[in-house]
Amino acid sequence: MMTRDVVNGPQGATKGPQGPRFSAGHLLLVLRRHQIPCSIDSFSDSGWTARLGDPATGPYSQQGYFRTHQAAAEWLLQEAERRRMHQIS
Repeated sequence: MMTRDVVNGPQGATKGPQGPRFSAGHLLLVLRRHQIPCSIDSFSDSGWTARLGDPATGPYSQQGYFRTHQAAAEWLLQEAERRRMHQIS
């Protein structure tokens, strides 16, 4: 049996505002399960910071000033997908 890490259900299947596609915590667990270093943290009033990769061992991306934890997670997912597409091509 194959299980997916991130559920991709039909978009727009429910009425009203939709919640996020995933939780930030779930995304971090999935990335770490695949041994991809990542973090989302907030140590100041300037918002949340997302980090992907390890600067000592390979590609590293960091983006800050996200207003919400979920916005940082969305960027983290987009960056991980961008890297994956770059590796494929």
